[in-house]
Amino acid sequence: MSEKIKMRDGDTMLIMVKDGAVIHFTPNMGLPHVEFVRRATGELPEGAWVGTVSRLNGKVAAISSKHFFGYQLPGPDWVQAAVRERFE
Repeated sequence: MSEKIKMRDGDTMLIMVKDGAVIHFTPNMGLPHVEFVRRATGELPEGAWVGTVSRLNGKVAAISSKHFFGYQLPGPDWVQAAVRERFE
């Protein structure tokens, strides 16, 4: 595995997670989730999850994309685990 990406408190990035791993990310928060997905993979791959990862009060957590899922809630446990493996 590559070295973890260090985030500072308040940092936020767009992410895509599939099969228990973060497969794409960008700190470019000027992109809407749909454009991030279009640039990274063209369309959201089957079984993939897209959203935002943030570090607040020393904790890293992922929130779902409202565009793709219709709501903004914490990502499922498998997404949170993948995010914590990649970011600190």
